[in-house]
This record gives sequence, C-alpha cells and structure tokens, in this order.
Amino acid sequence: MPRKLSILILLFIILVLTIIISLLSGSSFISPGLLFNLNSPANEISRKIIFDIRLPRILNAIAVGASLSCAGMILQSLLRNNLAEPGLLGISAGAGFGAIVLFILPFPFTIAFITPVSFIFAVTTTIIIFNIAKGLNNKYTNFLSSNKIILAGIAINALLSSLNGFFLLISGKNLTQIIYWLSGGLSGRGWNDFYYTIGFVVIGLIVSLLLSKELNVLNLGDELSISLGLNIKTVQKISIAVSSLLAASAVSIAGIISFVGLVVPNISKLWIGNDSRYNIPCTILLGALFLLVSDTLARTIISPAEIPVGIVTSFIGAPIFIWLILKKGNTNL
Repeated sequence: MPRKLSILILLFIILVLTIIISLLSGSSFISPGLLFNLNSPANEISRKIIFDIRLPRILNAIAVGASLSCAGMILQSLLRNNLAEPGLLGISAGAGFGAIVLFILPFPFTIAFITPVSFIFAVTTTIIIFNIAKGLNNKYTNFLSSNKIILAGIAINALLSSLNGFFLLISGKNLTQIIYWLSGGLSGRGWNDFYYTIGFVVIGLIVSLLLSKELNVLNLGDELSISLGLNIKTVQKISIAVSSLLAASAVSIAGIISFVGLVVPNISKLWIGNDSRYNIPCTILLGALFLLVSDTLARTIISPAEIPVGIVTSFIGAPIFIWLILKKGNTNL
C-alpha cells in the first residue's frame, strides 16, 4: 500500500477513535459499555447527553476543523504562500464583525441568528477583498496578482479588527458574549448550527477535492500554468469562493479560531508532500482531528467549566508552528 494512502487511512482510524473517546468524556463520564445499551430506559440520561449535547458538538468540531484547515490549504496553494490562511485575508474578522454587530444592536435577537449573519458578513468581506484586488490589478493580465490579494486582505483585516475593537469598547453588558465569540468556542453549539452550515461545508470540501489537479498545475508557476492551458483567473475565482465558503461556515459556528488554517496544512505538506490530490484529504482529516482533540480538552481540563477552544488551539498550535519553522531551517516555509 502506498505510504500516502496509509497515512490517510491511519488518520481516519484515529479520528473515529477520538470521536468515541470524546463521546464518553466530559463532566459526566459515560462508560463505554453504555454505548451498546443506550436504548435501555435506565440509560435515558446518558442517551440525552450523547445525542443532544456531545454528538452535535463533536460533529460541529469536525466540520469547523475540516473547513478551516481545507480553506487554509486552498489559500496557501493559490497564493503560493505557506503563511496564508482565512484570518490573513480578513474572512474571520468579517464573520466576527457580523456577530458583534448583532450583539450590540438594541433589539432582542435569538442566538440562532448569529450563524447566518456572520456567514453573510464573511462572504461579503471576501467579495470586497476580491474586488479591491481586481481594481489594483493590471488590466492587461488575465489573472489577479497573489500579492495584491494578500495586501487587500491585510488592509480589510486591519480595518475590521479596529472596528471590532471599537464595538468591544461600547458593547456594555454584551462584553462577555463578544469576548467569548472572538476567542472561539463550541459551547452551546447544537444540531441547528450543524444543519445551518453542513451543506455549505460538504459542497466546499467536495469542490476543493475536485480542484486538486488544477492546484498542482498552479504550483508550477503562472507562466507554465498558462502554457499548459490552465485558466488561472477561473481557478482563482473558484478557489477564493470555496475557501471563503468554508471559512465563513466555520467562523459562523465557532467564532474566530486561530492556527487551524495555518498549522494543519503545513503539517500535512510535511507528511504527504505538495501533491494536492493527497494533501487536501490529509488536511481535512488532520484539521477535523486537531479541532476535535482541542475541543475535547477545552471541555474536560477544568470540567464542569470549560475553556474557549480558540485558546486551546492557539496554545497547541503556536509551539507546533515554531517547531515547523525550526524544522524547515533555511528553506522556505
């Protein structure tokens, strides 16, 4: 069996085992034997804990982790920059801005509005960035400069971050909610959040897998890609749309979570190489596993209280990223 395929199978098996462990873990530990006897009337409480609280949270964690990591991989391949990720382009800040606006409005809103509103703001932010980069581009080229996309994203990200900080100052009684959202967390996320976004996540992941061959060609460079018949502008549009869709879906569920879209794709490249046909599925599995482990730790370390999962991913991701930098040495990260 090829080594790359073996890694994918191993990651899938580890993910399944982690799901089982996460189902059993929490403020109320559930015995593994109960999983085979949940229909018994005596196990009604355990059944409700698993199906009403833990299972939807686990599925949300998997969706968010897979989406953020895949979005990071697409952006890194598109921009040929291993530091690219959804936060860099302002997508995360756009979704956070939408949620904060909803929090500070003087009208009663149900929590269910946060997911669709933040999703709309994230997609709108991406459209603005794309149009700014398009306006900055030379009209005689048939594709957008990667550097200009990054520059436009950095500028919009800085603007939205400053607005988020301003609204944080005037938020009043909603300060705690906003801070928790900006820290990233899956507390209270249930089936409704999963149903809102799972369709977008599945579509984004499937399109990402279908883009793998084009991304491999794109990695050869603009001139060679054009000579091989690749329509770079079309690939750019689809890639940005897909990465935005995935990032917006993730942020609308869990808020702003750092390092998943940055660290996971780089680890995947280290294990698999630069072949997107294997790299993208590896990134998806590894991202789902990374966030699921982080969320399980977030809700069990100081149980019955919990830590926002964004803090845990940063705590784990930062040392890993430093290790990746040291491991790469003088080569390009």
